[in-house]
Amino acid sequence: VMDVALHIDDKKLDKLRQLSEHIAIDVGLVELGNKFEFFNTQVVFYKGEIIARHRKVYLPTYSLFEEKRYFNAGTRIRAFDSPFGKIGLLICEDMWHPTSSLILAHDGASIIIVSAAGVARGINENEKPQNVQVWETLNHSMAVFTTSFIVFANRVGVEEGVTFWGGSEIIHPSGLSLVQAPYFEEFNLHAEINLLELKHARVNTQLLKEENFELLQYEFKRIAEQNKNY
Repeated sequence: VMDVALHIDDKKLDKLRQLSEHIAIDVGLVELGNKFEFFNTQVVFYKGEIIARHRKVYLPTYSLFEEKRYFNAGTRIRAFDSPFGKIGLLICEDMWHPTSSLILAHDGASIIIVSAAGVARGINENEKPQNVQVWETLNHSMAVFTTSFIVFANRVGVEEGVTFWGGSEIIHPSGLSLVQAPYFEEFNLHAEINLLELKHARVNTQLLKEENFELLQYEFKRIAEQNKNY
């Protein structure tokens, strides 16, 4: 981790800043904090500037994963303004906590970008990893529950005997797939995201509008008080 960590202002990122003059670029990196701590971070460059940054909040430390040994956890989940509407960023395990996507949607995100390093577990007779269905169900469900576009970018390839399954996907607020990459192959995805369709989806399915924040605040506070000594 220490060998590859970069401060957010590191000149090694200047090439991405230059390339972002014409397109938006979303990348992940090991971020070196001002107090020499490390974060698993996702940033978006546009017009030579960083317009969005998310530090991974939920750090898995089980099975193959040991992130808490190396990284500090992020402390915020927030949507960001962009020329393409408000966007939200999540990293892998963050997506497995439904509150992450709900926070972003209620904070105004139209598009939730999820970067992941999904490890292939259990290849069945159709050569599809058994855990892929869980990831795909999760992504499609959250698109519907948050009435948001989900852009899922999953790592592909093999490193030190660990296989990442790819299958990146862009999902409509209706839960339908706009486009999906093949499994186990590098692939460039292209899809048009029409934010007018998002407006229609949120009018037709008013889940966000109907949310009771006072109830959520009350019940979460009650539960936190009950569990504060555990």
